[in-house]
Amino acid sequence: MKKGFIGPLIIGVILVGIGVAGMLFVFNGQRILQLTSKGSTLTASEVEKLYSFPSTGVKVDKIANTIEFYSPRVFIPVIASPENGTMYSFGVYGLVNPTIIVSKGAEVTIQLVNMDDDMYHALMITAASPPYPYMGTMMFNRPAFLNAYIPPLPEEKDAEYSQLSTTFIASTAGTFYYICQVMGHASKGMYGKFIVNN
Repeated sequence: MKKGFIGPLIIGVILVGIGVAGMLFVFNGQRILQLTSKGSTLTASEVEKLYSFPSTGVKVDKIANTIEFYSPRVFIPVIASPENGTMYSFGVYGLVNPTIIVSKGAEVTIQLVNMDDDMYHALMITAASPPYPYMGTMMFNRPAFLNAYIPPLPEEKDAEYSQLSTTFIASTAGTFYYICQVMGHASKGMYGKFIVNN
């Protein structure tokens, strides 16, 4: 082994160790979603179907930019970089960065679809409120609920859109936020309120 190689190798090992320790700190012992979720891709026509909302159990208020779910089982399709928003926004049922309201104890399934053609996007529900730091979103925030986290999804390729789902229990009432925890994205406006009512 060459002399000049040992220094960079040691630095690399230390950085990997810091990264792993940081992830353990960030998620506070929670199991990382990638171990429990299925990912795949959707076509444009499949994504289009996610814009139509159920006829019961959901109230969409376009003027107030809110979506309220009344069912104990909630499905929320979230589009990263929707056509009617910016690349740093989320779309839910045609609204951009809406306030989402669920009941305490609801079983919530979020399906994230990345429609961006040149950028990764992710989603996490956190208790941390804006403004969000450019660098520290991923390092200093952690999920508010077990599994309320979707890791970064790759950009669109050949008209195929990456998607991944997670399911969690909204076990605590309060005001939370869904954010894109990719560095700099939440600081540019990629977040919305997530309210859990008693």
